[in-house]
Amino acid sequence: MILKFMRETVRKLAQCRSGNATMLVALGLPVLIGGAGLGVDMTQWYMWKRELQFAVDQAAVAGAWARTDEDTENTYQTRATQEFNSNLAVTDDFHSAPVVQLADFAGGTDNSVAVSATVTRELPFTGFLTGNSATVYAYAQASFEEGTTFTSCLIALDDDDEGAITLGGNSVLTASCGLAALSVDDLSIKVNGNPTVDAGWILSAGGVDEWFYANTDDVIMEYMSGLYDPFADLDPPNPAESQVSRTYSCNATADTTTADVTTRTVTQYTYWQKQNKSEVWASPTAPYPRANTDLTTTSHAQIVPNGTTAGTNTGSPTVQWNDLGGTGNNKKWEKVTTTTTTTYSNVVVTPGAPAGSVRPGTYTNIRIGCDTAFAPGIYNIVGGSLTINGQHEVTGSGVMFVLYDGASININGGADVNLTAPLAADLMSFGISADDANKLAGMLVFEDRDGPGAGNNGQKFNGNANTILNGTFYFPVSEVFFAGTAGVTSQCLMIAANNITITGTTNMSTFCPNGSSEDDVVASTASTVRLVA
Repeated sequence: MILKFMRETVRKLAQCRSGNATMLVALGLPVLIGGAGLGVDMTQWYMWKRELQFAVDQAAVAGAWARTDEDTENTYQTRATQEFNSNLAVTDDFHSAPVVQLADFAGGTDNSVAVSATVTRELPFTGFLTGNSATVYAYAQASFEEGTTFTSCLIALDDDDEGAITLGGNSVLTASCGLAALSVDDLSIKVNGNPTVDAGWILSAGGVDEWFYANTDDVIMEYMSGLYDPFADLDPPNPAESQVSRTYSCNATADTTTADVTTRTVTQYTYWQKQNKSEVWASPTAPYPRANTDLTTTSHAQIVPNGTTAGTNTGSPTVQWNDLGGTGNNKKWEKVTTTTTTTYSNVVVTPGAPAGSVRPGTYTNIRIGCDTAFAPGIYNIVGGSLTINGQHEVTGSGVMFVLYDGASININGGADVNLTAPLAADLMSFGISADDANKLAGMLVFEDRDGPGAGNNGQKFNGNANTILNGTFYFPVSEVFFAGTAGVTSQCLMIAANNITITGTTNMSTFCPNGSSEDDVVASTASTVRLVA
């Protein structure tokens, strides 16, 4: 009976047409309210997620950039956290502290920065239904690659020559300190012979000879950007002492004595008459008498005869008679008596130089003809040459040679040469500012880039086992021809020239003393950062 009653009731309800809309609304209202609430929550959740993801992305990138610089690499976590916090607005009050750490990427080790963070908060609708808070998680990872700097002990500066560096003959270059050429020519570094090369790395703004690929295991970087002249911004120094004009000689020079010299000159006028000047003329007529004078003058650091000592010397008076006219007993005379007193003070004796001793200054030529010692300082060679020939010993510590007006340097085999560039402290003692001294430290030869260069003959080095060259040779407008050997003892040797040709019996196995390395940068590649997750 009950089952029959229920069936009848349902049949009547189905046939009833009154209140249908109300029923449908009642049945759909929970779905409508739930959908609206869920939509509001999803919008809120998406906004949190988007903001949090952007913050961790920026944090990972900032941390990765910090890792590319050795000065900031240990601050990557601080830098990432700062960037994370600066990109939050809506979630600023309820986010977790970001976790910032190094991570491996693409087979590397600790070559990326990973950042993760969460925000946790109750959403209006789902929180009401479930009583639980919602948590949003975001993760980002940025890989990084540090920029690379390159040094080089040989760098050719011409920007378009073929063979800007040419290795010829049976030369041996096994100092692993790098070759570099700024030339964009397809054959900027070439081989012309059968050399032995172990340069470590070969850098070129253009192409290099295929010979290197077949005969060396050096790192070769062709058509690279970022190569530059490390000395392009430097100007030749020219302190006061180097401007003094001098002449090189193998003869000894005498001592030089200087003093402050004070001279007092007293002049007295008296008047006489008669033919034999025997009687005083008591009443001279105009324009006489003339007034007596007393004049004192002083000159400082005046060159005086060697042997001069401090003190006062009074010379013998000099007398001059002037005929004023008249005859016989009426003849008139003017007597002029001059007395000079000389006082010497601050007497300084500068010892003469022995044969072959050279002082800083400006020279046309220095052609070594005897054992020669260069005193510390800067030597200007103007229009001529510094030529070292023969079986002579040539030494100089703390010296720099500056070449002007096409001057050249020619070091030939046979001589014993030991030349060392000045340190920054040396240059400051010459009167050069600390800033310039730090930039010029280590420069042994500096060619004026505004000059014409040495022409086709170029700059020549043909050393031997006794040739020691400590410092940088900079020839921005000349070609260098290097043959023979050279060594170093205290500073690295670097040759930067318009073109460099290494020929014949060149045998270079070291450009730096043990424990040192060339530190003049000739190329830099940029750091890179990439968001990878």
